[in-house]
Amino acid sequence: MVTKRIYQSDPYAAGNEAVVTAIREKNGMDVIACNESVFYPEGGGQPSDTGSVSLIDSQKMFEISRAFDESLTGDVWHITGAPAGTFSVGDRVLLSIDRDLRFRNMQRHCGEHMLSGTMDSLFGGVNKGFHMGDEYITIDIDLGGRLLTDEELDLAEHTVNEAIWADLPVTVTWFDDYESSLALPVRKQVPHDGRVSVVTVGDLDDPYDCIACCGTHPARSSEVGLLAIYKREPNKGMNRIFFDCGKAALEKLSTDSKILSEAARRYSCSPSDLLSRLDAEADNISSLKARLAEMTAYIKDAEKEKILASAVNAGASGYVYSSDILNADDLLKLGFSVVNEVPGLFLIMRQPESHTCLLLSSTGERKCGAIVKEKVKSFGGKGGGRDDNARAIFPSTADMDAFIEEITSQN
Repeated sequence: MVTKRIYQSDPYAAGNEAVVTAIREKNGMDVIACNESVFYPEGGGQPSDTGSVSLIDSQKMFEISRAFDESLTGDVWHITGAPAGTFSVGDRVLLSIDRDLRFRNMQRHCGEHMLSGTMDSLFGGVNKGFHMGDEYITIDIDLGGRLLTDEELDLAEHTVNEAIWADLPVTVTWFDDYESSLALPVRKQVPHDGRVSVVTVGDLDDPYDCIACCGTHPARSSEVGLLAIYKREPNKGMNRIFFDCGKAALEKLSTDSKILSEAARRYSCSPSDLLSRLDAEADNISSLKARLAEMTAYIKDAEKEKILASAVNAGASGYVYSSDILNADDLLKLGFSVVNEVPGLFLIMRQPESHTCLLLSSTGERKCGAIVKEKVKSFGGKGGGRDDNARAIFPSTADMDAFIEEITSQN
């Protein structure tokens, strides 16, 4: 007996009694099919329902993590959290879905239809891809390589929401075959075998949108609540639109609004002035970075002269230079400029603040990488490098200094 799919006739049903008709095993757990089920199996871009199954006689309850099918005319299979052998064919069970998740998916799927239909009616855009993620929905709209403008996205969002709030009827019409379904003005013709369900938003004779779909949808457009477009990105010559609907969209917009208000408060401005304030801050940061680069170059030149004056006779025994001002990359550049002028110098550059030690050798008498590899672990550090330079970092300044003492006292 093939599973009767209750969600097709009543998407609001949250549970049903059923009889187990077939059993499989997956990863040591029972996977069951029943004579009828409220569970929507994953497909058509819509995630499956989740929920639970209870054995009526023993009242033992198990999680259902996913439902799936292998054809639209076959059984609906339920992946349970029950150890293999728990269920038997003929068991009476109670199936229950996560009602909040189902309604969220109904809102999102219907909203996707309406947005895709709007892209078609306003701009001639064709939906070439659809995915419901945990944090947002995406659709890929093909406009022959053209990208939507911000103004067009705003128009689409406004148009969809006006239709949502118009409380249009949402009707599911079943046809025995694909050819019969063309009696309705479907937006996108996708031939396939078997029965066809067409979802129409609005009047059947003059719909807002009309498309073949096997998913679950609310009875009225107003139940979608709202649709919010988050952003648009180019994707393979198309427009990938990120959006969401209903409760999920409301929660994100509320969170984003609070973040925006807090950011504006920190910059002592209104939310409407935040972008100009951030632009001014970016200009200020760019100016500070330029000044910092100039000061760093000045410091490196001055420190280079000091090192050259002191390290000229140090040679392979090692010369230790310490700085809390220059970062590791600046120290490395400074070190190379020094060793290139002092043949045979083994230079150790010490940065106390980050417990970092840089080793440089101009001609390779002291193999920097080998030294670090051999010694660093004894002092709790880690690092590596080449013959002419290496880098090591330590848990503390004391560990770093003990390492430096070790490698300079051996020559």
